[in-house]
Amino acid sequence: MKKILWYSVLIVFVIFNITTGCKTTSSPSGPATATHIPTFPYSDMVTVPAGTYTQTDTSSNSFSHSISAFKIGKYEVTYYLWYTVYVWAGTNGYTFQNAGKEGNNGTAGALTTTAKYEPVAYINWRDAIVWCNAYSEKSGLTPLYYSDASYTTIIKDSTSGAYNLSINSTPGSFDYPYVNWSATGYRLPTEGEWQYAAGYIDASNWKAPNFASGATADYTDATATGLVAWYNANASSTTHDAGGKNPNALGIRDMSGNVIEWCWDWYGNYPGTSTDYQGPASGTKRLNRGGSYFSSDIGMQVGYRLLGSNPYFTSGNYGFRIAKAN
Repeated sequence: MKKILWYSVLIVFVIFNITTGCKTTSSPSGPATATHIPTFPYSDMVTVPAGTYTQTDTSSNSFSHSISAFKIGKYEVTYYLWYTVYVWAGTNGYTFQNAGKEGNNGTAGALTTTAKYEPVAYINWRDAIVWCNAYSEKSGLTPLYYSDASYTTIIKDSTSGAYNLSINSTPGSFDYPYVNWSATGYRLPTEGEWQYAAGYIDASNWKAPNFASGATADYTDATATGLVAWYNANASSTTHDAGGKNPNALGIRDMSGNVIEWCWDWYGNYPGTSTDYQGPASGTKRLNRGGSYFSSDIGMQVGYRLLGSNPYFTSGNYGFRIAKAN
């Protein structure tokens, strides 16, 4: 009788673990622990409170920026989440230029492996916005990116010929989509939102621009930076599972390091005092933030502002994080 009862308890425990995705053990770099379990693998969103901060880059350019409350991904989009949506999208009218890889060493479009919780890489800016539309539709939310000003035709295709090496300046194209900013779906964060969340301490204070996100000292302190970021000093030239480093004050992970994250904005000079600034109306390069596993400590700074990359550019260093309306 005792043996039967023990087997019954064991079966219930196994079923619980399968259905909840709970892990009882993990490697040191693994993301899931008893106190760190995503609701659905790495789809968690964090609410970022509204506020006004001085958005300052590492060249001391700055402006006063008021940000409305929004939500942002607690994790970089993992290949597992990417692939789950990618497969759904393929049967619902979506087409992608790039199939994505499990981090920097994966195989494009392959079935998931033990590296599935590494951030998706080798996707371009266009792929990211089309994927956001697919994830929105799959989740029953209203997409943001459209080919018409009345927001009736969802952009579902990120392809443009074999090489895709030019910017389509046509209004409503995947490079210049019409954006329904009030929609409920997923999107890329603006550059201002990204830095606001990366440097957030409390409602009145933000990290100096030369700190890594969540670090207790500036980027030159290898110990402090290494606790929050995978970069060239500790990453062994490869991406790692999302969430393996310490979070910032909002509980967000990997905003410094692992993969560089695409943002919405075209690159341009900072404006004057602004509210929910979305970048210049036009440009040639979309901004990206946060540095990667391959970057030096300089790239870990929350205020480090690259010159951006063409929206068709792909690399093992590049991934993204999602945002949405609060």
